[in-house]
Amino acid sequence: MKIRHKLVIILAVLLIALNGIVGFFIYKQTRLEFTKEIRGKARMLVIQLETTRNYLASIMHTIELNEQTKKFIPAVATNAISKNFAKKTGYIIKQTSLRYRNEENKPDPFEEEILRKMEEDPTIAEYWADEVFHGKRVERYLYPLYVTEDCLLCHGPKENAPSVVRDYYDAGYDYKLGEIRGALSVIIPKEIAEQRYAAAIIFFIIIGTASILLVVVIIFFTANKFLKPIEKLTAAATAIKKTGDLTTKVEISTNDEVGQLGEAFNDMSDKLRSSYAMLEQRIAEKTEHLQRAVSALKRANRMKSEFLANMSHELRTPLNAIIGFAEVLKDKLCGDLNAEQEDFVKDIHSSGRHLLQMINDILDLSKIEAGKMELQYEVFLVSDAIEEVYTILKGLAKKKLLQLKTVIQEDVKDIEADRVKFKQILYNLLSNAIKFTPQNGTITTNAAIVDGKMQVSVSDSGIGIKPDDQGKVFKEFWQADSSFSRKYEGTGLGLALTMRIVEMHGGNIWFESEYGKGSTFYFALPLTKSQKIQFLEGVEEEETSSHTLPPAAKKEGKTILVIEDNRMSANLLTLYLTNAGYNVVVSADGVDVVEKAKKCNPFLITLDIMLPGIDGWEVLSKLKGDKNTAHIPVIIVSIIDNKELGYSLGAAEYLIKPIGRKQLVGAVNAVANTLKIKDKPMKILVVDDDEKAVKHITTILKEKGSDVLKAYSGEAGINLALEMHPDIIILDLMMPGISGFEVMERLKAHPVAKEIPIIICSAKDITAEEKRELNGNILALIKKGSHTEEDLLLAIRKIEQSHHKG
Repeated sequence: MKIRHKLVIILAVLLIALNGIVGFFIYKQTRLEFTKEIRGKARMLVIQLETTRNYLASIMHTIELNEQTKKFIPAVATNAISKNFAKKTGYIIKQTSLRYRNEENKPDPFEEEILRKMEEDPTIAEYWADEVFHGKRVERYLYPLYVTEDCLLCHGPKENAPSVVRDYYDAGYDYKLGEIRGALSVIIPKEIAEQRYAAAIIFFIIIGTASILLVVVIIFFTANKFLKPIEKLTAAATAIKKTGDLTTKVEISTNDEVGQLGEAFNDMSDKLRSSYAMLEQRIAEKTEHLQRAVSALKRANRMKSEFLANMSHELRTPLNAIIGFAEVLKDKLCGDLNAEQEDFVKDIHSSGRHLLQMINDILDLSKIEAGKMELQYEVFLVSDAIEEVYTILKGLAKKKLLQLKTVIQEDVKDIEADRVKFKQILYNLLSNAIKFTPQNGTITTNAAIVDGKMQVSVSDSGIGIKPDDQGKVFKEFWQADSSFSRKYEGTGLGLALTMRIVEMHGGNIWFESEYGKGSTFYFALPLTKSQKIQFLEGVEEEETSSHTLPPAAKKEGKTILVIEDNRMSANLLTLYLTNAGYNVVVSADGVDVVEKAKKCNPFLITLDIMLPGIDGWEVLSKLKGDKNTAHIPVIIVSIIDNKELGYSLGAAEYLIKPIGRKQLVGAVNAVANTLKIKDKPMKILVVDDDEKAVKHITTILKEKGSDVLKAYSGEAGINLALEMHPDIIILDLMMPGISGFEVMERLKAHPVAKEIPIIICSAKDITAEEKRELNGNILALIKKGSHTEEDLLLAIRKIEQSHHKG
């Protein structure tokens, strides 16, 4: 919208508003004055009528009343005058009395009420009121008539009244001098008054509208003259903006300030065109330099990625052997060690783990910088995560006689974040606190909700941080103790990595420290996932376990084919598996893998991904593509972290090097146990009160070779589960008596039955709250009426696989 249009609209609105306000006040004042005028006329009218009545009453003594002269009786004459006046003016005037003689003078309810008030209060000289009369708005006016001596001629004692009055009227006698005889009632329709002031208002509106239109027209043409040059300037500037053509000129012929502005605009356009040409030349030069720099950066980044990939393989491969063989010696699988040898082996093992941690930290940082680390969001209890980290670090704290305290506020419940990374943040902060706190010190972890975020702090009574060093705390490879006589070990990567993980969650981290007295590190994370950050690959934290070694599979002599090109890694895997009771066949490459598997007939294959000649992915595809080897479970053992691809290609388990003996043997035994289940029919308990549903599921399962147990109530299902120990339970939720929720609760509380996998098969729509209740207690959920045979069998196969993937 143009400026002149806006100006005209604004002025028009202001004038209309002003006219409206003035018109309102004129309307109010005019209406008030007209009302006063009408009331004045009504008052004058009744005074004239009263005067006429009084005059006629005074001459009644001189006139002989008969049929001809009775028209001069005051009441009769007043009625006649009122009717004629009403016809000509619209005013309704009547006489009224509480003791009326004529029906015409009978008071209406309003008149009766006012007459009684006047009798009670003689000071009322007149009475005005607004009312609705016969459906119309009217002004009501009552003027009282008092009895005079002349009135008593007709209204005194009846026997003294003229014969013509006695013959016609039975009422209206025996009045006393000064009493109220009645009143003159005037009814004025509002429309009589409104016609006059409405005409005045219409006249004002016409004059006001005409003046507004005249002013608007004058302003429009005046503004057009002054604003036309400005519009030319605007059009020229817009053309330059759209086309970038700095040759655009504006022609303004006026000699005023606007003309000078036009000349300045043209000069500026010329100078900009010249500057733009010079700028384009410089940009071209800079772009060429930048392209060369970008190419160099891409090459450097590619070399960095290749270097990290090579370093990951080259460092982790020998570390796998160092840590693995040290663990073998430490666990005395190759014979007893003397005390000195045992100490040396422990040193080798701990040093290898320390070096592995440093490599993992460096790789984690490089992945974050490359945007390749992905957060796996889940909802978990903060208190549980803190307790899990405490479980790992309690041993270190106990060695230094440190006291670990936890303060969790009541409003702290769960958080949606990456559980592993959350624990890694806590682990780094708590391990630093333990490292830099002297013996008999105290470390406190506090969790609270602050400003809508989860805020966790770790406070210690340690050495603190010098003021000069506090700006370096989150830098890579910086350490609180950097002297030549270092007392505290560390790579200086923990806090830098912690800060990056916190920031990936959308949080922030900071600290407070006083040198010599201790430090407090804080971090705050959003309570829920604010946005989904996608990266190319994820990083998983290796969790150490203090559990005992799982028992070896009881199928003695089972053969495992190990496909591994690194001699030390192959020897280590052979040692682990042979000691666990398995026969091992080693292949250094994946060539002719199907023929090798047919020849040695293994019950399980371990596979490295990085093989000479052919990579592990192709080997896995060949194994799963041949009907003779497709059934053999494959455990991937590699430094390559791509579990999802491995599982999608059919791997039974995915282990990342370096791996421990317990981890490997546990995975192999889990697969062996699964195969043991497959060697015999699956025993499946179906619990459902619907006999048709039980029959349908039984038919499907028996066709696939499973043994089926049937229970038609929750109580019967619990009893059969405890008595027969089925491999799987298929459970309906909605049953009379004991519901499926209660069945599951009682089974999960039993020390043996709690391990039985449960598949929910129900027609009930599961609510969000019920899903949370079921979470962790079931392994599959199938909806009745919509599932197919494949859905049910797929759920059972997933449960079989969960024995070794869980």
